[in-house]
Amino acid sequence: DPGPACYGRGGAEPTVTDADLVLGYLDPGFFLGGAMALDVDAARDAIRRVVAEPLGIGIEEAAWGIHQIVNETMAGAARVHTLERGGDPRRLPVFAFGGAGPVHGYRIAAALGSPRLVVPSGAGVMSAIGFLAAPVAFDFARSFPGRLDALDWARVNELLTDMEAEGTALLRAAGIAGREISHRRAAEMRYVGQGHEVRVPLPPGPLTPAGIPALREAFENEYVRLYGRLGPPVAVEAITWRVVSTGPRPDLRLSAPSEATGDAAASRKGARRAYVPESGGLTDVPVYDRYRLGPDAAFTGPAIVEERESTTVIGPGAHVSVDGEGNLVVEIATASVPA
Repeated sequence: DPGPACYGRGGAEPTVTDADLVLGYLDPGFFLGGAMALDVDAARDAIRRVVAEPLGIGIEEAAWGIHQIVNETMAGAARVHTLERGGDPRRLPVFAFGGAGPVHGYRIAAALGSPRLVVPSGAGVMSAIGFLAAPVAFDFARSFPGRLDALDWARVNELLTDMEAEGTALLRAAGIAGREISHRRAAEMRYVGQGHEVRVPLPPGPLTPAGIPALREAFENEYVRLYGRLGPPVAVEAITWRVVSTGPRPDLRLSAPSEATGDAAASRKGARRAYVPESGGLTDVPVYDRYRLGPDAAFTGPAIVEERESTTVIGPGAHVSVDGEGNLVVEIATASVPA
């Protein structure tokens, strides 16, 4: 509030939503399934006045610049996040959810060099689905630093036991039977002198000095997995002790819409003008109804897939299929993506 210019609620500054609308990625008549109309002229005017004219460029070019800056910013953050945890984004799929995530997911995946993009059914309400699907859980942490070879293990066991007891009491109060409660224990550990810790799972049962070699080995295995090499030949210390107490996972099953079909052609809603830089700008792009795309449906990009709470934008050359769970699986084209 007042929101994007296209919302018609008094917003005068251009936003990412305004840019995506100008680029043709959003249908002004099908936003929130048609419950809210978007003002294309207001979005164009805001981008023209604030971005395009000051830079001496066209409105669509300015909108594409906004879109790509957002993509590169998110790709950069994802790249750092992945590399810090020892992963390679070129070997991992991108999972897009939320209202705007699927609009940008393809270009983010391409910028990361990711092989594929996965867009779940109901992407726009994925956080709500996650809330319903997640088990009731409580996280506990206690700070008790010390070198492994000099720790008071009786005190460590007391801390872990107290956290498990607290978790059990809270879960029982939530109506979960004791037999359905489980606990995961971990310690945040590091080489002495380092500033960041590595979370290491702990074995069940009491911890004793006899288990120090196994704890150090578990720490070093995790350290190598994250950073590709062992650290310095110094002592290892634990900083924080953690327990996650959980109940059973809810039995949530999502069914495909009754109108879903494996025939992608039968799922086409039509086409609209959308910005495809590989084709030189605005071009006619097929639009598909997400609720009619069932398992085994397949097609190639460029394409737009619409559902009530989200829109998936797919670049040229990408191969799209629908798996048995209703996910859109987009194999990213190997061609370079324009800057």
